[in-house]
Amino acid sequence: MEAVLVSFLSILAHVPTLILRYVPFKEHIDRKQKKRLLIIYSVAFFLDFVLCMALETSGGMSVSFYKMNLLVFCVPMAIVNILVVKGFTREHLFTSGLVAVVVLMLFTLSVFLTDKIGYDTISHGIVITNIFLLVAFSALYLPIKKLMKRTVTPFLNIEGNDYWKTTWFIPIAMFLASLFSLPVGDYVSTVMQVINKFLIGIATLFICRNIANDYQRMKERERLGQQLKLQKQYYDALTEKVNDEREARHNYKHHIAAIHGFLDSGNIDGLSAYCESLEQTRSKSTVIPYTGNAAADGVLYYYCTLAEKENIQIEVTCLLTELTLPDLELCSLLGNALDNAVTACKSYDGERFIRVASKTDGEMLILTVDNSFDGVLHIDNHKILSQKRDHEEGIGIASMRQICERHGGTCSFKADGNNFEASFLLHK
Repeated sequence: MEAVLVSFLSILAHVPTLILRYVPFKEHIDRKQKKRLLIIYSVAFFLDFVLCMALETSGGMSVSFYKMNLLVFCVPMAIVNILVVKGFTREHLFTSGLVAVVVLMLFTLSVFLTDKIGYDTISHGIVITNIFLLVAFSALYLPIKKLMKRTVTPFLNIEGNDYWKTTWFIPIAMFLASLFSLPVGDYVSTVMQVINKFLIGIATLFICRNIANDYQRMKERERLGQQLKLQKQYYDALTEKVNDEREARHNYKHHIAAIHGFLDSGNIDGLSAYCESLEQTRSKSTVIPYTGNAAADGVLYYYCTLAEKENIQIEVTCLLTELTLPDLELCSLLGNALDNAVTACKSYDGERFIRVASKTDGEMLILTVDNSFDGVLHIDNHKILSQKRDHEEGIGIASMRQICERHGGTCSFKADGNNFEASFLLHK
């Protein structure tokens, strides 16, 4: 019976680590992947239980095996996560390292408390240590979960290759340094060893969290700089438009005189050519949208110019005044939707169009971006897959979904023949 208890508690201690490695990727794992992970985890638990039982019944589980089983179990599970939830290799390694650091901190504390209480046999000590470990995980689960989500999840929705290229190895290196600072066979922890592990662990968590914060601030500054650039382009275009209108009003009398000249001489062909020339001159300028929100106007104008270059007809009927929604998030929402719309229209040989509209309903803002496209969508489990990242939802769509959910709303994407409709509902 003791062998069963020791083995069961030993594998039960793996459960919190699996959950913590899963949490940051929750929104990127579909139903099929969840089922696959659950099956593999269950098989891994069963095999580990059988191994622990065999060792315990054949002479007792050794200290070195127990420690390494607890801490190294994350290696095959990290490989499983990488293979099942594809496209996030460095992110999975970073997360596994971070979880391992947390496990080592709590394990060292649990061993220290076990030693203070006392135990008769190694198996008895392992049971007490596992109980302390599970209690510690339960007490600290929510703050650790929050830390994991804030440190990892935001960078799954952006092109963060530079970020992961430089940070993925930090928690793994810190974990290995902390692990090998004690002999593998030692089971007793002194006060100084507990302090050592906690200092290394806390330093690792702070370093990773601060790097994440700094990277977020850097990306926000980049987005703000891009937003200011778009607004400057918008106001430059607006100024040019005003000057063109002034010039047009100034030249109005000359055009009238020219038209009278053609009429007086009966030169209808000349009049027709002259009017056509005037019409072409007027139609060359890009439509300048006005929504009442300077940031949104800049983004819309930028995509209006892109649409014009690709012979895409774009129509904007939006009023975006008196919003509490931050400009950065509004522009991210509009920018991602319009970027997808322009990309889709470019590959379509039929009538190319984009229509942007908005309306308010009480405290809610409804924003729609409709466009024509070739009618081909790659969908898996109700998610529209990216053409750039196999088997993954597009980064832009995931980002738009998060913005809507963050502001108490939702979004939907659907196709009807060659029309694609993106709808967003969120608190204004």
